[in-house]
Amino acid sequence: MRPLVLDDVDAVHAVYSDPGTWRHLPAGVFTDRSQSVGLAERAERDWRDVGLGEWAVLVAGEVVGTGGAMPRDGWWNLGFRLAPRVWGHGLGTWVASVGVGAAHRTREDWPVVARSLSSNPASGRVSELAGLELVHRAPFPDGLDRLVHADRPLEPALLDAIVALG
Repeated sequence: MRPLVLDDVDAVHAVYSDPGTWRHLPAGVFTDRSQSVGLAERAERDWRDVGLGEWAVLVAGEVVGTGGAMPRDGWWNLGFRLAPRVWGHGLGTWVASVGVGAAHRTREDWPVVARSLSSNPASGRVSELAGLELVHRAPFPDGLDRLVHADRPLEPALLDAIVALG
């Protein structure tokens, strides 16, 4: 892994625009390259301003996704998005585990939080393997439960704000 940069946009867009990548959330598919540009720009800002941001995940020198701990308003958003061809080999768990460690070293006072959907149980398992515990589960109007995992109990106002993200 290495910091995600603008030079990665085309490779990232190939992953994020692939409907297979979004099997558990079809509405998330990137439909415009500018979405991938925005992702890379935010990562560059996070690395510059906070010292940690989204990584480009590489296998054999090829970008196969992104992930890590991304700074939000006083908390870390742990996540990853990988090309389906690399699923099932522990790469997501490795990215998440390294992300938790990096977040703790960078700003240990910020909680590490992972959000997932009940339709994607593998994502929840990855959060737990990375050391997070389920702190919230709630149904949404679309019929899917939103899950929140964290490395510590969350203040009610922060949990409410995270849940409101959807």
